[in-house]
Amino acid sequence: MQRLFMTVAGAVLMALGSGTYAPVQAALLDFNFTSVSGVTGSFTLDTDTKFSPQPSAGAGPGLPGILYPNAVSNFFLSSPQLNLNGVTADYEVVPPATSDRLGLPPGLGVLSGAVYPSGCSAQNFGCLVTAGVLYAGNLSQLPVLSDNPVDYKSLGIEFFDPQTGEQINLTPDLYTNFQVVRRQSIPEESSSLSLLIFGVVSTCLLSKRIQKSVTL
Repeated sequence: MQRLFMTVAGAVLMALGSGTYAPVQAALLDFNFTSVSGVTGSFTLDTDTKFSPQPSAGAGPGLPGILYPNAVSNFFLSSPQLNLNGVTADYEVVPPATSDRLGLPPGLGVLSGAVYPSGCSAQNFGCLVTAGVLYAGNLSQLPVLSDNPVDYKSLGIEFFDPQTGEQINLTPDLYTNFQVVRRQSIPEESSSLSLLIFGVVSTCLLSKRIQKSVTL
């Protein structure tokens, strides 16, 4: 009986040693928007993306931004100026560009958004489009991005001339419909965890069977 217990205990310990969880899904936010002119778009932002150590071009001289390279995936855009389908882009937050400096009521947040193509705002602003978002997260926690959907508020989309860098639409094409949803992060169980559960249950059943045979 002692040898039997030792064998079962060893199997359970092996399961415990190898029982691990697969990495939890990153904090992903799904954006969907429609503008006044009928532009539609969507993208996914990975809020766990590491920021670039170099400031980005931001909103112009004196207004540098924080750049998150390739933080945007599945960027879809349908517009007369530009059409995108499932491309990768950067995300940018520009703390100096507050809502009141943008001609909006104060306290709404700071300028941010998906900038395409990747690297276009790394040094010199050469972007084709910016899907603008007001970032209302805690600025003292930057460069760590908030994963709370309520910290990302409606703004508008801007298009730029790839040659001159000048904005094509003089004012942002404001969103009429804007939604941000956080994906649920569910850890996946590994096969070794299933082995652990099986080992524990088997041990309990075997223990009850042995106790029953002893009492008889």
